[in-house]
Amino acid sequence: MRMIGTIGSDPEDKREQSNTGASDEAFVTRDIQVLRRDRLYRSEKDTLRHLIEGPVAAMTAEQLSIDLDTGLENHPQYEPAIAGLHRLVVQSGTRLDQLLSCLENALPANSPSPVKVLVVEALARRLGREWSEDTSSFVDVTIASARLQDLAQALSIEAADRSSVYPGPFAAILLPKDEQHSLMAYLTGAFFQAFGWQHQVLSHDQATRSEFAAVVGRADAVCIGWSNTRLRPEVGQLIDGIRLSSAGSTQPLIAGGIAALDSIDYLVEMGIDCVCDTAYSAVKIADNFNNLEKMNFGTPPVRSGQNEKTKRIDRRIR
Repeated sequence: MRMIGTIGSDPEDKREQSNTGASDEAFVTRDIQVLRRDRLYRSEKDTLRHLIEGPVAAMTAEQLSIDLDTGLENHPQYEPAIAGLHRLVVQSGTRLDQLLSCLENALPANSPSPVKVLVVEALARRLGREWSEDTSSFVDVTIASARLQDLAQALSIEAADRSSVYPGPFAAILLPKDEQHSLMAYLTGAFFQAFGWQHQVLSHDQATRSEFAAVVGRADAVCIGWSNTRLRPEVGQLIDGIRLSSAGSTQPLIAGGIAALDSIDYLVEMGIDCVCDTAYSAVKIADNFNNLEKMNFGTPPVRSGQNEKTKRIDRRIR
C-alpha cells in the first residue's frame, strides 16, 4: 500500500504537491510508504492552525491557570490587588462595593472571573498564615474572613449574570454539622460559577431532609468542606446522607479543607473520590468527571462487583 500526500487533500494541494521538487524524501514503515516533506500542504496547515487555536490553546491556558493556582501571591503582577484588598478587609467601615472596585481597578484590564476569585483565595491564604504566625488578631481575621465571604458571593452573582441562558452542570458544596469555617466553601462556589457551573452551599444541619436530598440528587458533583478535625463523626454522617440521597449516581465526591488533608485514608475508606488542597483543583476535577460522563453516555452499565470509580487524591502541597 502506498500513500502520497494526505487523506482528503483538495485540488489546490495537488498543485502544491507538484512543486515539492527533489527535496521530498521517502519514509517507509511496514505496509505504508509516505513522503517526508520540507513543508506542509495547505490542508495540513489549516489542520495545524485549528489544532493550535483549539485544544493546544485550551491546554496552554489551563496550564497557565494551574501555575496561578499554585502561587498567585508570588506573581508581582497580582500583588497590588492582593495588598489593596488586604488593606480594605481589615479596615474599619469597608463596604462590599469598595472591595469589588479594588478588584476591578487593581487587576490587569479585562481579567476574567476566575482570576478575581484566585486573588480572594490568595488573600485568604495570607490571612491564614498571619493568624498562624500571630501577626493578626482573632478579631481582624474574623472580620476579614466575613468580608471575603461576602465578596465571594458577590463574584458568584456576577458570574451567574454573565452565564449562558443554558444552565450549566450543578455542584452541591456541603458542610458537616457545626462546621464554622465556611469561607472556602463559598470561594469554591465562586470558582464553579466562574467556570460556567451552577452551585449551592448547604450546611448539613441547616437543611431539611427533603431539601438536602433534592440538592444532592440533582448534583453533577458533590464537594465537602472540612476544616475542624473534631468533626469526624459529623463528616461520617454527612457522607452517609449523601450516599442515601444519591443512590445509583456516578457523581464524584470531592473533599477539601485542612482536616480533609489530614484524613485522606479515612475519606477514601468512606468513598470519597478526590481530596483537594485548592478550590481550583476541585473545579477542574469536577469538570473532568463531567466531561468523561458525557463521553461515556450510553455505554453499558458497570457489572456488579466491578469498581465503579477510580479513587484519586489530588494533593498538591506548596
